[in-house]
Amino acid sequence: MGKSMTTLCCLLLSVTAVSGKVALVAGTPVLTLINPSFEDQGDASDRAAGWGRWGDWFNREEGWTPVRSGRCILGYHHWEIPSANQSGVYQDLDGAVAAKQYTFGIYVSPDKAKDGTRDALTIELRLESTFEGRQLTLASKLYKVADLMPDKWEKLSVSGAPVNNTLRVLVIVTPAPDNGTRGGALRFDDALIELGD
Repeated sequence: MGKSMTTLCCLLLSVTAVSGKVALVAGTPVLTLINPSFEDQGDASDRAAGWGRWGDWFNREEGWTPVRSGRCILGYHHWEIPSANQSGVYQDLDGAVAAKQYTFGIYVSPDKAKDGTRDALTIELRLESTFEGRQLTLASKLYKVADLMPDKWEKLSVSGAPVNNTLRVLVIVTPAPDNGTRGGALRFDDALIELGD
């Protein structure tokens, strides 16, 4: 094995052992999400390892069914939301290739309220890069919960190109605006990141 090949193998082993988020395929870095099906528990049973979150009631769930795969999902308990503030989850991926197209996707299954006006308003998928110490939105796609089929798994996705080697993927839910009238829930499973053409 030549010196350059040895260096490449050492680099690959070093990167995958430290982060578990990047691998090389034919010389191109391929990003992988940590815990894409939310099976692994984070620092509490309602947190998914590898995923950050903010807001209320966006939890890792072990007993909520149906799941798309495995035994866990992320559940957004819309009926429990106390205010009109957004809730979300995110994961930071290092090792992205600047200007390369990436697609982030996740499956959602709405558990809709009997009165559709009580459902969450939107699900936003967003891609960001960290640039000059702040988050820069690269791409965003908004899905209306009213347009999604109840109790069916549907793939949502967004595509964009990072401006450097950082890429953050986000799922953001906007609740119904009126306190005390929220209903329904959202189930999320099987997140993915793919390299575009």
